Amino acid sequence: MRVHEEREEDENTPVNTSAVIPRAEIVTTGPIVTRQKQMVLSNRFGTVSEHQINEFHEAIVRMIAEDLQPLSIVENSGFRRMIKLLDSRYEIPSRKTLGRTIIHQIMEKVKGNVQILLNAASHIAITTDIWTSMNTDFVDTNLRELSTVVLCTKKLESNHTGAYLSQVMTEELMEWNILNKVVAIVTDDAANIKLAVRLMDIPQIPCTAHKLNLIVQQSLEMSEVDEADRDETGGLKNILKKCRNIVAFFKRSEVGNRILVEKQKQLGINKVLKVQAPIFLDHDEWNIVDNIIPLLGPFNCLKVELSAEQYSAISKVIPLISGLQGSLVTKMPRTLIGQALKTNLIGNITKRFDDFEKQTITLSFSRATLLDPRFKKIALGIDENANEAEKFVISEIADLLDTPNAVNEQAVVNEAIQEQVNNVWEFLQSKVTSIQSQSTVTSSATALMRQYLNIPHQDLKSNIFTYWNQHKSVLYPLSNIAEKYAIIPATSVPSERFFSKAGQILCARRNRLLPDNLDTLIFLSKNM
Repeated sequence: MRVHEEREEDENTPVNTSAVIPRAEIVTTGPIVTRQKQMVLSNRFGTVSEHQINEFHEAIVRMIAEDLQPLSIVENSGFRRMIKLLDSRYEIPSRKTLGRTIIHQIMEKVKGNVQILLNAASHIAITTDIWTSMNTDFVDTNLRELSTVVLCTKKLESNHTGAYLSQVMTEELMEWNILNKVVAIVTDDAANIKLAVRLMDIPQIPCTAHKLNLIVQQSLEMSEVDEADRDETGGLKNILKKCRNIVAFFKRSEVGNRILVEKQKQLGINKVLKVQAPIFLDHDEWNIVDNIIPLLGPFNCLKVELSAEQYSAISKVIPLISGLQGSLVTKMPRTLIGQALKTNLIGNITKRFDDFEKQTITLSFSRATLLDPRFKKIALGIDENANEAEKFVISEIADLLDTPNAVNEQAVVNEAIQEQVNNVWEFLQSKVTSIQSQSTVTSSATALMRQYLNIPHQDLKSNIFTYWNQHKSVLYPLSNIAEKYAIIPATSVPSERFFSKAGQILCARRNRLLPDNLDTLIFLSKNM
């Protein structure tokens, strides 16, 4: 390869050696290789489209909402470097633009999507708790699957009276145009929230998880037995206090916690580990603890089952409570305190759940269980309660079957009376026709219920919404009634779970966050 330098000059132009630029000519026997300039990213992919910018904005808002990040993260140098590395064409919005413009635009879009879902729902169940958070459960029009959205998380500005809470919830449901679709509201046992739901004329469903918690708390008090056994064991209250102090010690002490973990690995994590701490239990107290744990274990299983992230319907409550009672009966504690605790637990369960099978204020539980194809009548402990629930469901079927016919028949009767107002026999005939029609509707409803009960029970892991979707035409309108009860959740834990998220959002990094902005972030974290 040879390199020559050539100069191009005009003969009449004086030579300025400082202005002459040498040109390199490359002569080679192989293919000519031309060096190209490094291509800029914008030249390679073009400018960012409006659609891509919106996707970037939505991704940032989703990250902030789901990961509980402050809006100021867009101003952090590390975050900006990362975004520039991923795509240097994207201009990161400022904190002010993000908070005042972008989030509100995305909020309106998500609210529109939620409204579409709610408009398509035929029945809706609400869970709520004080602060106030409202969580909505519903199924799509084809009964395929359950959907859950968060409607709002509001800061209450007045005393938490039943009338005020009723007003707040009514306004929110009317804003979403779903007030007439709500079939039940699940709450805890606080008097003010129960009154609020009653004022709204909507069935109030007690939270099963709260009831279980109260049962355990009241049973552990055992004041009389505690006093009687104080000299022997120090009393159950004193043992529980020592247990709390031991737990607190291992949370505070790094050395103690490390030793505890090592011992647990050696002995197995499921065993009760007798450890040496500044506060310790003696032999008798450890025996009492060993007796108490098996009694409380089934309650923890129920809590996990009913409060899991997956949906848990009220149709599960009666079978699970029956299983809980059966499990406690088989326990044989050796200590007096263990025996007394067992008696108290069984008694409190009976006291708080005895009416759940009856057609009283908690009628939804037994009807939901009856219309769950996994349980039907066998899950109801007393035959009389099962037959009573069946009777009321048949009545609901008859009402749905009779509604369209009743209008037509009434119009025909009115026309006949108008034309032959003096015809006594015609009036009598209309009454006979009405009675016959009612008899036909009731018999049809009874036959439909019999048809459903004769279908074999479904597997415990089967999806009840899939079942009713497959039998929607065959068992209509029973499928509509089943949907109404199937969507009601067993607990108000979903609303409380969002309170926990609210507490995480309102941290030191976000101590100036306004209530409306908090509502927006929680809404987006669930519904995006």
